[in-house]
Amino acid sequence: MSEITYSECMTPEEYNFLRKSVGWSEITAGQAKRGLENTTFLVVARAGEEIVAMGRVLFDYGYTAYIGDVIVCPEYQEQGIGSEIVNGLIEKTLNAAEDGDRIMFILGAAKGKEAFYEKFGFNRRPNDMSGHGMSMYKTKE
Repeated sequence: MSEITYSECMTPEEYNFLRKSVGWSEITAGQAKRGLENTTFLVVARAGEEIVAMGRVLFDYGYTAYIGDVIVCPEYQEQGIGSEIVNGLIEKTLNAAEDGDRIMFILGAAKGKEAFYEKFGFNRRPNDMSGHGMSMYKTKE
C-alpha cells in the first residue's frame, strides 16, 4: 500500500465516491460542491493519488463545532486514518478558537461507530446531562 498523506482539498466527485464506499447515499454534484465550499475545516487522506478518507467540521467560531462525514473506505479502516482525521479536525478547530474558549464538539456517529468516538472523549446521548441526539431529513420540492 502507498503511504498515507493528508491534505485539505477534494472534489465533489471524490466526496460522493467516499460516501458510496461506506454505503451512504450519493448526493447531487451541486450539493457536494456547496457542502465542501462551506466546510470550515477539511482533512482528506490519500494513498498515493487515491482518496481513501475524509472528515469535515462546521465551526461557528464561537462555541459550536459540528464534526461531519468522517468516512474511511472499508479497506483502509482499522489503520489509524480515522483517528488522524478526527484529531486533525479537533486541532484545527481549537487553533481557530481564542484562548480560553470552550468549544462544544458535536457529531452524529454512524450506527456501530460510537466506541470509535468515545476514544476521543465523546459521550453517548442520552446521558445525565444531555438528551438524545436527533436528526431530520427534508427534500426541497
